[in-house]
Amino acid sequence: MSWSDWPFILSSVFAQLVIGAFISLGCVILSGKLCFGQSDRVHRTMPALWLMMFVSLVLREGNLMLMQQHSPFTLTNEVLLAIVFFGLAIAYWFVEKALIGPDLMRKVLLVNVMLVGVVYLVNGFVVRGSHWLVISHFLATTLVGGLLFGHAALVRAKHKVEQVDKLLPILGSLLALGCFVLGAAQLTDLEAQGQANELNTALMAQIASLGGLIAAVGVWLMPLITRTKPVQGVMTLAIFLIVVSSFLAGIGI
Repeated sequence: MSWSDWPFILSSVFAQLVIGAFISLGCVILSGKLCFGQSDRVHRTMPALWLMMFVSLVLREGNLMLMQQHSPFTLTNEVLLAIVFFGLAIAYWFVEKALIGPDLMRKVLLVNVMLVGVVYLVNGFVVRGSHWLVISHFLATTLVGGLLFGHAALVRAKHKVEQVDKLLPILGSLLALGCFVLGAAQLTDLEAQGQANELNTALMAQIASLGGLIAAVGVWLMPLITRTKPVQGVMTLAIFLIVVSSFLAGIGI
């Protein structure tokens, strides 16, 4: 991709972050460790997810309409799954906020939304096939970025589950390490493809992307290292870094 494809790249990044974050939040909600008040505050943070997903779809569809020609970004299974996920997630959120139906029904709906998210992950992995550099960035955005975004939502909701503040950063760090190793191993292929300016730009973008990933995880881990509670400012900075990392990854693909 090139810089001119930035709306589609940003659209994919937002969708992947939202789906990963919702799955993370769903796991915490289903764990039963949140009291009613904490759970309610977590659900109050979810409109930020819906806004990001809406922006993602508008960026993509709006630019397709402006192009008015065939594009490799036309409707795919990945986009369809994202739309289905968005619709079901909004439905779950309204049902949960209004306390419609029994608790079991709402949890079943939550699980179904999460399953659609998992199918999105599996489809994304399969579609990217043997392109391990692309796969590493997809996993970094959806899994690492999703965990980070989900953790930020929990911090925003002022949750009281201390284990979450330890588990999510550690799990995210391990996943990021795997993605970094997988991505770094593919950089030699980019360098070997030639010395054309476009390829050099792609190589630099990928290196910067991997650096951004490490920086984001480093910021995320700071509260754990310093044994302090994570605060919104730190989480926001980490999210910004992961978004930049994911965007640069899209440029370099």
